[in-house]
Amino acid sequence: MAKPRILIADNLDQDGVDILNNSALFDVDYRKKTSREELEAVIGEVEGLIIRSASKVDKALVDKAAKLKVVIRAGVGVDNIDIPACSQKGIVVMNAPAGNSISTAEQALAMMFSLARKVPQADASMKQKKWEKAKFQGSQLTGKTLGVIGLGRIGKEVVKRGKGLQMKVLGFDPYIPAENLTSLEIQLVSVEAMLKEADFITVHTPLTDATKGLVNEKNLPSLKKGIRLINCARGGIYDEAALAQGLKEGIIGGVALDVFVEEPLPATSPLFEFENVVLTPHLGASTDEAQIEVAKETAESMVAYFRNGVARNSLNFPTIDPLAMDTLAPWFTLCENVGSLVGQLMKNPLKSVEMSYSGEFTHLNLAPLEIALAKGLLTVAMGEEVNLVNAPLLAKERSLSISARKVEKSEKEPSMLALTVYDEKERLTLKATVGPIGGIVTELNGNPLRLRPEGNLLYILNTDTPGVVGKLGTLLGEYKINISSMELSRAAKGGEARTFLGLDDQLPKALLETIQKKEFIVDARFIKI
Repeated sequence: MAKPRILIADNLDQDGVDILNNSALFDVDYRKKTSREELEAVIGEVEGLIIRSASKVDKALVDKAAKLKVVIRAGVGVDNIDIPACSQKGIVVMNAPAGNSISTAEQALAMMFSLARKVPQADASMKQKKWEKAKFQGSQLTGKTLGVIGLGRIGKEVVKRGKGLQMKVLGFDPYIPAENLTSLEIQLVSVEAMLKEADFITVHTPLTDATKGLVNEKNLPSLKKGIRLINCARGGIYDEAALAQGLKEGIIGGVALDVFVEEPLPATSPLFEFENVVLTPHLGASTDEAQIEVAKETAESMVAYFRNGVARNSLNFPTIDPLAMDTLAPWFTLCENVGSLVGQLMKNPLKSVEMSYSGEFTHLNLAPLEIALAKGLLTVAMGEEVNLVNAPLLAKERSLSISARKVEKSEKEPSMLALTVYDEKERLTLKATVGPIGGIVTELNGNPLRLRPEGNLLYILNTDTPGVVGKLGTLLGEYKINISSMELSRAAKGGEARTFLGLDDQLPKALLETIQKKEFIVDARFIKI
């Protein structure tokens, strides 16, 4: 019997190639560099494909992939893979996110040293045969305050090294319970406090609506004068225009960036104009050791999949009984969307979620729905890092307990999902079902509702008084934002009322802040699902 053919279309460290060959499972075709024409010519015979950033797995290629079972990106980013097209054809998509943690942490430290001691600038001066010793006087790191935003794998490695340098380390991660971070032995503070206190700040989070523009034009005046900012995570976490403004006004003492909103960084970027800016071309994972670890992780994932069906770091659906898929598919979407809704409604780190199922679908295996819910909950904080395979592990790491039960003797009733969600201070209850138009939230905190959890939503908690909706409509109209739907929920006349307005466009931060300050508003959130 012929062995599955594995194509390595881009350069991969030899350690990874050796793992594939030594497994004796595959016919390995290693090409290092494959043109599009070559890839299209061979893809019909390939069962496993390993790529990096050079090769593109789009729908046109997927349509030609008659035998392809799995695509693995040797690295983190999967922008060059059409995941929906792969899912539709039953192709598992994986990546290798863990191999570059140490490398990226060290890159952040290298950037911090460069800012403190002006090493790149001094080197450039020396290569011009100058001796400008007084010009490059720096500052020592010992005793300085380091702020670390994002305390996942990479952030924790940065914390260890910062403490080793005898720096005072501040941390922020609103999505990991504080008790899970006690072993770091650092002070946990808000972003606002960190911006005022830290001498250096490094970010290690995904780019999400919550992390985009953590430093922006509006909060520049609140930064500690002379603060130095480092980003080896994702372009856009710091607003690049605001950085240039802060540098020009002397608020920011230095910036070191390895990632950018647009890569390569356009020649017109104002960041090139400042001497106290260090720029590198996305080198976070560019070490020999990281390349070896990524290659090994990639190869081991391929072996595990073909040997026992385990999909490590899968970025699309896990294996589900095909007979149940037609019934469960809309419930997958509902659970993920409800998870996203709940994750954006709750104010504090989540502690536990209790799920209960009732009705006719309880004869099916509903365990995958717990995974979909966990993915929706965690994606709010962690972005694309979360998938249907690693969501349970990531939930466990954050001490987020998700339990489920089926209501007995209810199979003749309509199918229904009920949730009780706890964070550190609050409790939320919710019921949802799947109807002819898709998933619907039918009850929130005991009050009836008919909400489709999707798209752009403005959530309002307000005192139930006449005219609130009209005032909101006027504000939205001034910004030319159209209301596409409206759902109201209240317990009693004159009490608290909840309003969900569906919007055609995203809500500007300035408008949300204006709404939040209105006297009739108790709480207001923009929710994007």
